Amino acid sequence: MIKERPKFNWLHLLIFIVVVEAIGSLSAWLAGDIKAIYNGLSLPVLSPPDGLFGIVWPILYALIAIAGYLVYQQTINRRDRIMNTALFGIQLLLNFIWSIIFFSQSAYWWGLVIILILDLVVLLCILQFYRSSRLAAILMVPYMVWICFATYLTLGVALLN
Repeated sequence: MIKERPKFNWLHLLIFIVVVEAIGSLSAWLAGDIKAIYNGLSLPVLSPPDGLFGIVWPILYALIAIAGYLVYQQTINRRDRIMNTALFGIQLLLNFIWSIIFFSQSAYWWGLVIILILDLVVLLCILQFYRSSRLAAILMVPYMVWICFATYLTLGVALLN
C-alpha cells in the first residue's frame, strides 16, 4: 500500500515560517548589538553594508522555513523523514549559535569552525531534501550561497581582528 502525500496545509506552513523566523530573531537578540559590533570590526574586502543583513536574513529564513515545510509534508519514507528532520534541526541549531558565538563572544575562530560545519550540513540538506522535494532543495540554494559568502567574511574577520 502506497501512502499518499498529505495536502498542502497553510497553518503548518505558517507555523514553520513563524518558528524559523523566531529562531533567527532570538539568535540576533542574544548576539547583542550586531550592527555596532559589525561596524567596529576590521572587515575584509567585499563586506556588505550592515543594513543588507536585515534584508537578506528574513528572506532566507522564510525560504528555509518553506523548504522545511515541504520536506515535512512530502517525505513519505521513514528513513528520509528522520534524515530530513535531523539535518533541518542541526542546520537551524548551527545557524542559531553562530551569531551568538561570533558577535557576543567575539570568538571569530570558533565562529569559523561553526560556519564551516554549517556549510557542510546545508549542502547535505540540499542533497537529502532533493529526494523528497526538488523545490525544497532549490529553496535552500540561496541560503547555501549566502553562508558560503558569510564563511568568507568570517574568515576575513578572524584574520583581521
